[in-house]
Amino acid sequence: MKKFTKITSILLTAGLLINSFSAVARGAQVARGAQVKSVTDICVKQGLEIGKSTSGFKLESKKWIEDIQSTAMIFKHVKSGAKLIYLQNEDENKVFSINFRTPVNDNTGVNHIIEHSVLCGSEKYPVKDPFLTMAKQSLNTYINALTGTDFTMYPVASKNEKDFNNLMSVYLDAVFYPNITKDPRILKQEGWHYEVNSKTGELNYNGIVYNEMKGNYSSPQVILSNAINGSLFTDNSYSYESGGNPDNIPDLTYNKFIETYKKYYVPSNSSIYLYGKLDIENTLKFMDDNYLSKLKKTTVDSVIKLQKPFERKVEKTELYPVAKDADIKNMTYLSSNYMMNKVKGVEEVLGFQILQGILLNAEASPLKKALVDGGIGTNVYGSFNPSTQQPIFSIFASNANETDKYKFENIIDDTLKKIVKDGFDEELVNSVFTAVEFGLHTQNSDANRGMNYMANAMNSWNYDMSPTEYLEITPALNLIKSKISQGYFEKLIQKYLLDNKHKSLVVLKPSNGLNEKKEQSLKNKLAEYKASLSEIELAKIKKDTQELKKWQDAEDSKENSSKLPTLSRKDLNSKAEEIPTIEKLEGNIKVLSHPMFTDGIIYSNIYFDSSKVPQDQILYLKLLANVLGNVSTEKYDIMQLSNKMMKDTGGISFNSTAFKNDTSTNGYAPKMIVSVNAMNSTLPKAYELLDEIMNHSKFDDKKRMKDLIKMVRTNYESMFVNGGNSLAMERTLSYLSDSGKYSDLGYLPYYDFICDLDDNFDTKFEKTVKNLNSVRNIVFNKEGLVVSYTGDEKNYAKFTDSLNSFGKKIEDKKFPRQEYKFDFSKKNEAFVIPSQVQYVVKAGSLKSAGYKYNGKMKVIENILNSDYLWKELRVKGGAYGGAMNFTKEDVLFYSYRDPNLKETLNTFDEAVKFLRNFKADEKEMTNYIIGTIGSMDGLTGPYDKGAIGDNMYFSGTTKEDIQKLRDEALSTTQEDIKNFADILEVVIKQNLYCVVGSESKVNANSDLFDRIIVPIKNSK
Repeated sequence: MKKFTKITSILLTAGLLINSFSAVARGAQVARGAQVKSVTDICVKQGLEIGKSTSGFKLESKKWIEDIQSTAMIFKHVKSGAKLIYLQNEDENKVFSINFRTPVNDNTGVNHIIEHSVLCGSEKYPVKDPFLTMAKQSLNTYINALTGTDFTMYPVASKNEKDFNNLMSVYLDAVFYPNITKDPRILKQEGWHYEVNSKTGELNYNGIVYNEMKGNYSSPQVILSNAINGSLFTDNSYSYESGGNPDNIPDLTYNKFIETYKKYYVPSNSSIYLYGKLDIENTLKFMDDNYLSKLKKTTVDSVIKLQKPFERKVEKTELYPVAKDADIKNMTYLSSNYMMNKVKGVEEVLGFQILQGILLNAEASPLKKALVDGGIGTNVYGSFNPSTQQPIFSIFASNANETDKYKFENIIDDTLKKIVKDGFDEELVNSVFTAVEFGLHTQNSDANRGMNYMANAMNSWNYDMSPTEYLEITPALNLIKSKISQGYFEKLIQKYLLDNKHKSLVVLKPSNGLNEKKEQSLKNKLAEYKASLSEIELAKIKKDTQELKKWQDAEDSKENSSKLPTLSRKDLNSKAEEIPTIEKLEGNIKVLSHPMFTDGIIYSNIYFDSSKVPQDQILYLKLLANVLGNVSTEKYDIMQLSNKMMKDTGGISFNSTAFKNDTSTNGYAPKMIVSVNAMNSTLPKAYELLDEIMNHSKFDDKKRMKDLIKMVRTNYESMFVNGGNSLAMERTLSYLSDSGKYSDLGYLPYYDFICDLDDNFDTKFEKTVKNLNSVRNIVFNKEGLVVSYTGDEKNYAKFTDSLNSFGKKIEDKKFPRQEYKFDFSKKNEAFVIPSQVQYVVKAGSLKSAGYKYNGKMKVIENILNSDYLWKELRVKGGAYGGAMNFTKEDVLFYSYRDPNLKETLNTFDEAVKFLRNFKADEKEMTNYIIGTIGSMDGLTGPYDKGAIGDNMYFSGTTKEDIQKLRDEALSTTQEDIKNFADILEVVIKQNLYCVVGSESKVNANSDLFDRIIVPIKNSK
């Protein structure tokens, strides 16, 4: 299921890479080099000449951009005033988006709600949810809508030209002729409405965006971000929450809603983005004939007003919710924040993003080191957000003490002054630059790069700069490099940080039971309001609620549904894509080679058999994956190691996981996956560094180990609050199988283990070191070793040279395979977190019920998600989302940011009834199948394709198996869907579920659970 997303920050691709330069680089890249002439020829043949008009669009400029291997053509629609950029290249994945500049002046989330609402039917496509319908019956590779701090985007993408045109038509009609102007029920559904609980009689708020933002406001990071904006901006749009504050969303009136839509959703305020290999003349003609030529140019006041610079620092304190009995010691967030008064141009933006990497993102970063050494928090990091007109640079310390706030500030100031005086370490700067240059090789590698380029274009275009400003990085990077010796970065520090008076110190403190207090306050407020209503007014609310639900329940007429553009079966490729996988033997090491173009990057995954690790040491195996690469080695201290990783690799990572495989013991194969990526020229050094990390890492630095364990604990606690869905899913699947139990070890059991190590660190340190060394000795062995190579075929020989040298350093010891025994007595649990919403999961085992997975289940998945769960959970229930999916062995239902609990479990159960009553004619079945094939053919780049090929090998899946699933999906009939009801009923009656949610909601339904757990532990 596709979902709406609220965007708060979109960074330049290079900046993203700087922010995560130690992460694994992934994806595909369009072949480079031989495009310039062909693109130019196409432009000439199509008559696209600068200064001339085509279908009402005047071509204002055209140029080749080497960094993104595209020709950028900038147009202006003369009659309507719409702006358009087309990035022409050979990418088959075509992207369209229409974007609007949408500043805000309150916290009602009006633009966010409009973003949802315009996709709820339009003049040409008068169904209630064309967005969902197109998602379920098209070959789209991307379909979504995004709200930012001062913009709204409506992007779609597809590799199929007919499908691309269909999607573009639906989106253009949605934004210019939506049903919202004549149907107030859409605002009630997508935004908010009053609702009387039929059982308790209580008056409540409900609505999709309302519940989405209640989920958002359970996150300390979201609350902190809003507090920072509020501290630095007081006079303009950025002082407000564009997504909407749940306390203020109910203040939005229908008149304000429509007034805001009419003000901003006009061509003169739009920026249209096109990307990929498409017929530009026909595309321009379609937009002109059907939409833009019918709309007049208007004057729109959407300019983002500049915040007047402050004369002195601002200090602000905010609260975030934690459990009523949680220990709040060392739970404060500190942030020092600087507003840049209009950073201009790609050079300064890129320069500041690189500066952030130098200051804070590496272990050798001087500001990070100073704060860590000063005992400020457990995790220090930075953020530079250029996707606003006045960018913000922030320095954070989490799990800190409020009493250290001025010490935090003083360390920052003293360190920055010292850097300006003494300069940066040359090795650190060079390492960061190498990481950035590696990023330039991978910035086109994301399979959905067309979307990434749009984000970069909007970062400048939205503020009336050229949309190509942030697409040309190499010239700016070279200019920065030429200025380093002249103190380039030191001058940035002086200008934008030390001399900057427009800054703030924001403290985010934990507050015990804050959610519960807010819930009670809201309950009292609504009860008081209900008491003030006359019987007639209360009856009207009840009637409105009933009418809304009746409207939501009603099916679209076949006449209206048929107006949506569709594909046919002849548009489908009946053959599944084959992943090139060649099994080889190199020096007694099994190699899975995936030859494909990667522009000189080599992606390599090394799979060590971890099934020999004793059960009582599995959690140490997971700790080993966390600490490797983050502790000193015999040859390098942690600072040197950090620099080497940036300089010689595109990322080295370790991950303990397991592949499902019916031929393996207990049906799964535990592995330690080591991913090492590098340019072909630096691969030998990358493998040498990997040997040093694997075989010579030292775990005896008590301070470093304690800091790492504390950081892991902190990250898990953040994950439980922000990613409750993952916790609920993993725990529910752990009720079903040994493989589910093994996977779940990485969640709550591992967190409990880390908390124990943290709380009893001194007494357990020696045992921890001993176990880490023991596990390393067992895992990093040749027996069962498999290595995968994804890269250009011409570079394979270079890879094998490095692999053979590396292989000689791997031990070849023999250890017995372990048989793990798990306890399945615990089930149906609830986890209480500081949240205002729930994450509800229910699952069952196909395998234990005696059924086998087949491709028809993918079609059932599409039908249940789009026609049943979307309506019941999101549209009627108010949850932000929910879905179901099949794995090879299991069925999984889930909801997220859900105001309900028991009702959602009932909804999952009622899926059986829905399938039994399912009806669809041939055209409807064709549409379901088209959408299913679209989901099976998602965008994948080289790294992803290599990983898929590896997974097929370890799971025992053949290309014939993949084709069989596709054939089964293509042959699915209505009867297949109805017949599956009996199977689903058997599986659902296993009655296995888990909920992560608010204390009040969980306790109100306590009879459903065998255990109620508060997962986040108090620190000692």
